[in-house]
Amino acid sequence: MNWKGGALARFTARFPTFHERLRVQAPAKQELARQALPYLLSGFTVYIDGGTTPYALARLLPEADIPGLKVVTNSLPVVDYLASTSVSLHVLGGSLIPRQSLLLGAEAIHSIGKWKFDVAILGAEGLNQNGVWNSAPEVVELQRAVIRQSHRSFVLLTSDKIGKQAAALLGPLSEPLRLITDASAKQMEARRIPQSMIQGKTR
Repeated sequence: MNWKGGALARFTARFPTFHERLRVQAPAKQELARQALPYLLSGFTVYIDGGTTPYALARLLPEADIPGLKVVTNSLPVVDYLASTSVSLHVLGGSLIPRQSLLLGAEAIHSIGKWKFDVAILGAEGLNQNGVWNSAPEVVELQRAVIRQSHRSFVLLTSDKIGKQAAALLGPLSEPLRLITDASAKQMEARRIPQSMIQGKTR
């Protein structure tokens, strides 16, 4: 895998950093995190992705105090936040993408193969009638590996990303991949997103 050129290099150089993105749509991300929280049950093994909206969910976990919950992640901010709590935390191996504070690559994908997840919480950069999009092929490659190992997977997507397309297509919304969004039903209908694939509230 070429970590020096191509889409990943453009993603690394041009895509806003994790901390820059953290300030964007913060209240909406927190609301989506609260909608996703009830799907994390006692004894579950959960994957939390490297985006800022999945991170908002991670911040809810210490107070939620879900018995026996096990968290697996490629996100260094999630690791940093949960490391001093009672949450059982497991970190993937992989190549560090510093500006995005996440781990990717063949080692991360190999690590995913060792796990079975009850729920995966994923981030994305866009959704249109073709499906869910993310920022780089390497990000999507890892997410696909996660979905294969998960009983249920949720993409948390704020309304400003509806109708948008990014560098790499993750795939269509279909079982076991579902959407949690704050977009209105009218907005989703205009973009031809099937309501059956939406888990959670629409305005």
